Amino acid sequence: MKTLAWLGIAGGAVSMVVGIISRIMLRPVPIVPGTGLEANAFLSFSAVCFLAAIAVLLMAQTKE
Repeated sequence: MKTLAWLGIAGGAVSMVVGIISRIMLRPVPIVPGTGLEANAFLSFSAVCFLAAIAVLLMAQTKE
């Protein structure tokens, strides 16, 4: 369970850094063909990753 939480934290951190860089550059990141993903998408995904990691850690604590 802790490994899953750490993966969520790492994914959220990477997504947050990419979102901040995209916001500073005022350009979408060209990951998806076409227009790319804007900073709001990355920042929202990082929030979801952090919340999922918190939920997994809380579930692991209640099982102990």
